[in-house]
Amino acid sequence: MSSQDNGALFEESSRGGVSAITAIMFVLSLVLTLGGFVMMSYGFNPSAGATVELGLFAGGLAATVVGFLIPFAILPAIGK
Repeated sequence: MSSQDNGALFEESSRGGVSAITAIMFVLSLVLTLGGFVMMSYGFNPSAGATVELGLFAGGLAATVVGFLIPFAILPAIGK
């Protein structure tokens, strides 16, 4: 084992803690992303009509895209 000083490893961040808005938006993005994946999988149902399949797949794709946009584009743009 090395005998390094690990004080800097546990130093408090200069950015502060996570705000409630960031935490809620992260949970929302997780739900939208995973829910979109599930919704897209329901789009491959042969017993449903073609328009229902297309609608489910397109809705799931839109939910997944919004779920990825929240943490990677929207939150950094508003500074959270």
